[in-house]
Amino acid sequence: MKKILSHILLVALSSCVFNHAVYAQMGKETLENKKITAVKSFFPRVDGSFIGDPMPVYEQGEFNVFYLNDIRGGSDLGVHAFHLLSSRDLYDYKNHSEVIPYINDIDNPELLLGTGSVIKVGDTWHAWYTAHNQNVFPVESVMHATSKDKLNWTKHPEDTILPGKNYRGNDFRDPHVVWIPERQEYWMLITTRSNGRGVIAYYSSKDLKNWQDKGIFFDNDTVAPDSNLECPTLVYFNGRWYLTFSDQWPLRLTQYRVADKPEGPWHKLDDFAVDSAGFYAGKMTLKDDRLFMFGWVPTKSGNSDKGNIDWAGNLVVHELVAEKNGQLRSVIPQETENKIAEIQGNTRTLTSIKTVENNFSFGRLKSDIYAPLPDKGVITGSVTLPSDGMIMSFGVNANNIGMAYPNIVFNKKKNKIYFFNGELKDINKAKAESWIDMSLGEKVDLKIIYENSIAVFYIDNRKAFTTRMYSMPAKPWSISLPAADNIQAIFTLKQMP
Repeated sequence: MKKILSHILLVALSSCVFNHAVYAQMGKETLENKKITAVKSFFPRVDGSFIGDPMPVYEQGEFNVFYLNDIRGGSDLGVHAFHLLSSRDLYDYKNHSEVIPYINDIDNPELLLGTGSVIKVGDTWHAWYTAHNQNVFPVESVMHATSKDKLNWTKHPEDTILPGKNYRGNDFRDPHVVWIPERQEYWMLITTRSNGRGVIAYYSSKDLKNWQDKGIFFDNDTVAPDSNLECPTLVYFNGRWYLTFSDQWPLRLTQYRVADKPEGPWHKLDDFAVDSAGFYAGKMTLKDDRLFMFGWVPTKSGNSDKGNIDWAGNLVVHELVAEKNGQLRSVIPQETENKIAEIQGNTRTLTSIKTVENNFSFGRLKSDIYAPLPDKGVITGSVTLPSDGMIMSFGVNANNIGMAYPNIVFNKKKNKIYFFNGELKDINKAKAESWIDMSLGEKVDLKIIYENSIAVFYIDNRKAFTTRMYSMPAKPWSISLPAADNIQAIFTLKQMP
């Protein structure tokens, strides 16, 4: 009976997908998106839409970033068509707009497209992606499309993979396909659930057409075993295999595990996160012998620091460097460094405009206040941490620094860096919105790339800390230390056009 049901479902999928007229017309929002041909940004998105779940592929000098295009309040019933940005330098992006459409039919499995992966084999591009529709069963399935030019795609409904009896039909998504040389076969990792646990299943294939369910690839070892492990990737890099995923709750961190063999066993290092919760759904890709991770920083409702966190936002890219024990460092991509050096911009030393002292319930602070920053720039510098740590505050009210928010706290005692959306005066009572674990010494070296409300802190060339701060533009900012300490900070700013 189950085989008959699967056959009926597959026939239904096929008949819907081949009804080309259903999705032949692009929505008006997508047509507007298509008019934009180029984006120049360290954290790009195309005006009128937002980037969700990037699926990067590097080929012949170019990063091809497929992603789920998020149009909010669009006129269609369907959402999240695959769009494509391409770039050689991670700053100048070409917008190819929609490449794989959803099907704007409330009864079609492809009403909403979900994350997948794209690979090129020979002269053919293959995309495996999620079809999602709450009105059909199963809610989620895995689908296949091919292309010769990465722009025009043919869907293959006959290749649809439905969740097996051991997996939950509402959670069967995010297929990631990778060639495994040791096994001379392709593996497909799939985010799913089994016995109430979030797991990663895997399938194997010799021809990218016939797939065998091989069972659970990775069982959940996070703080919440029931959390879904979203957007997995598997890459061989620097003599080791790396598995990544983002826990859907409660930490929402892009995490990684390390193994000597593609099947594991997988080891969780002490520091297992690529960034903070300000960076989500990171997926890896290789450029020759270098490793990159592409994720997104969310927007917030009402463009307010106090707003709820949205799904999707702007693209953020890190380069990952492996240490001897397999630990990964998140650093500025060399392409980005080259672009910063290439762009002509005014460079100047930053000096504080005022120093104030204030008593708070947690102690007395001395604060150096700096003038508002231009809209886009790169800050380079260092701060000496003589005692417990420091606080960097943005959105400063020069007359009452205690009301400043957001705040980034470098806590030496706990070896953590926190991001707080509460006011400085109440920071000891607030719950951090995100954090990273990092040992802190007597000095912190910083490189901060920021554009408008986004700031990514690269710390000691070891860790990335991605933030969204709507209160940052056009307002003063400050550095605060315990009042008994002398503030020793040196910063330069390169303003970007």
